[in-house]
Amino acid sequence: MRNELSIVGLLAALTVSCLGASVAEAIDHQPGPNPYQDIHALPIPMEQPSKTVLGQAYTFPSGTPLIKVFRITIAPGMKTAPHQHAIPLLAYVLSGELGVDYGSRGKRTFSAGQSYVEAIEWCHVGYGVGDEAVEILGIYLGQQDPDQIKPEPCDGLI
Repeated sequence: MRNELSIVGLLAALTVSCLGASVAEAIDHQPGPNPYQDIHALPIPMEQPSKTVLGQAYTFPSGTPLIKVFRITIAPGMKTAPHQHAIPLLAYVLSGELGVDYGSRGKRTFSAGQSYVEAIEWCHVGYGVGDEAVEILGIYLGQQDPDQIKPEPCDGLI
């Protein structure tokens, strides 16, 4: 339990610091801007934060935490290879529109300002929608040994 709380606290700190706000603000969970030491933070709406985008329950990996943050860019017209994630991935769309094809579970589109927890161990393909590149802040919540951050290739959508 202590490990899970450490990961959640670090995730909140990373997310908020990436967006230039105060950790205390993010943890408040109150709607609207919350002043704290003359710093204002606006909570970012997140689709069903306790489940993945496909409604899967998830837990944080055990062991020594390893959190990695990436700024991911998908060029217009480009698609990722089919892949899956073994660990929770918090995705925040910075700009553009992200399309994700989950095969038999449907397609989703996420716009700038939206965030969600990506599907775990489910093959999917990501792509930019329209003629603008999509940029995503990806926060991977894994463990150090083994490093589970890298997405795993899969044969195709199911």
